[in-house]
Amino acid sequence: MEQDQAADLTRDPAAAAADGPEIPRYLQVFQEIRDRISDGLYPVGSLVPTEAELCAEFAVSRYTVREALRRLVEQGYVERRQGSGTHVLSAEPGSIFSQSMRSLSELFQYALDTDFRIHAMAMERLDEPTARLIGTEPAEPWLHIHGVRSAQGDGAPISYTEVFVPERFAWLQDEFPNCHGPFYALIEQRARVTVTETLQTITALPMPPESRTLFDDHRPEAHVLRVVRRYLDRKGRPLIASVNDHPADRYSYTMRIKRDGG
Repeated sequence: MEQDQAADLTRDPAAAAADGPEIPRYLQVFQEIRDRISDGLYPVGSLVPTEAELCAEFAVSRYTVREALRRLVEQGYVERRQGSGTHVLSAEPGSIFSQSMRSLSELFQYALDTDFRIHAMAMERLDEPTARLIGTEPAEPWLHIHGVRSAQGDGAPISYTEVFVPERFAWLQDEFPNCHGPFYALIEQRARVTVTETLQTITALPMPPESRTLFDDHRPEAHVLRVVRRYLDRKGRPLIASVNDHPADRYSYTMRIKRDGG
């Protein structure tokens, strides 16, 4: 049985595409602490500075520090113990890949923190199931890119990924293999368009053959969490779409839901 979860990731339409989204402060703090752990400045078994000390060092709020520490916990670097501080568990991320995204700037950072290698790329007319999956009309020509996203450092595969680019942007195909950030940002910069909204859907389904080969998982019960993202302009037209298959037992997605003002 399939289970779907959808979420909207939005930003100000006036955001400048050329420079890319600004990285939030909590991500900057997270990256700095993570790098210090990886470099041995905070060795395994030691304590990370207190929240108050980190607030003072980075000139940020306690909320910002807590969000950075939460991400370190999610990725297996540290453990927070009531009354005894934050302990370093590992200099490498844990085996479970965890995501928590609430904005395009976080998607931008995710692309910078991982590697994407293209395996194949060709213009195709979409069949009906694929068109329905990415929310467009069948038989339309799209640039279809196959590849693998992997973790930086150890190169462990994170997802089998397919990217779909409308024909009107296919002239960028020679630039995609050398793109070191998200493809949507390249399209924004080169085509002078702006992504104002991303529609994301997460679906659980049996692991497809290409993912079984990539993750070397041939168990009958193996599943993936398929994350489909459609990047839309202000008129709701798709500028690019991606389909990302993650092994279900090695992937988690966190969403923070707050009570509204009503």
